[in-house]
Amino acid sequence: MSSPHLKKILQGVSRSFYLSLILLPRPIREPISLAFLACKAADTIADTDLIPRQDRLKILDAYRELFATQGDGFAKDIADAVKQPAGGSPAEKKLIENLPALMEALAKLPPADWSLIQELVLELTQGMQMDLGLTEGLKTEQALEQYTYYVAGCVGRFWTRMVKQHFGFAENWGPDVEDLGEKIGKGLQLVNILRDLPRDLEKGRRYIPQGLLRNRRVLTGRARECLNAYRPYCDFYPWYACRLKAVVRLPVRLGFKTLELLENAGDWLSPAKIHKVSRRQVYQTLLSSLLR
Repeated sequence: MSSPHLKKILQGVSRSFYLSLILLPRPIREPISLAFLACKAADTIADTDLIPRQDRLKILDAYRELFATQGDGFAKDIADAVKQPAGGSPAEKKLIENLPALMEALAKLPPADWSLIQELVLELTQGMQMDLGLTEGLKTEQALEQYTYYVAGCVGRFWTRMVKQHFGFAENWGPDVEDLGEKIGKGLQLVNILRDLPRDLEKGRRYIPQGLLRNRRVLTGRARECLNAYRPYCDFYPWYACRLKAVVRLPVRLGFKTLELLENAGDWLSPAKIHKVSRRQVYQTLLSSLLR
């Protein structure tokens, strides 16, 4: 990234995603990195103790306004809102405090990149608004489908459009490629939901419809079916786009490993048990994703 300060913040808020970002070819490393920080800032507002729950929706609305008005105003106001935080990590606090610098960096991007990031953030935050408005959890499979689109499926579409915008081999990609990207994103979000399900239920948050809650095999099978879209998706990339394909493969393969842990767990709904891929496996998967 052109800003060493924002790069340091990026490393602090997500070490695992940073591994993917350093694989990116130079043409899209900057816009993807800034897009991630913009999305992470929204998530920090909506889903951490940094901001009292009763204030989150109002501040999230202000954050959306930042992007709806192409970055004019509000950034300093949002940063000032967390001067005396109730909680949250130091890295998250630093990210919100540096919103003005983030918006300034975004404004320097080419207009086409800024437009894609603007669209992404406005879609992604709809899912966060949906989350903050939940009182009884997601009731139907249709609601789950909608939720996974807004918080992750739209990210798959964004990534596909960004590749199409920056690389000649992708200029003729059609809607079918975006559909596959969306499906992969939804699969990754399903993995996250299943991994965090016991602790979310303990907090009174339910992202799986009641009728599916104890049907582990159906849920993990659905996640696998979505993740398997990465195979035809990667076929659209030429052989020499190995780093771009590695960025797709890495989270998907880690998702498969997490599903294996969940499927083999005794009491998978126990909040005491955290199903997490080891750091060693992460680095092994990173290497294998680069090679094939």
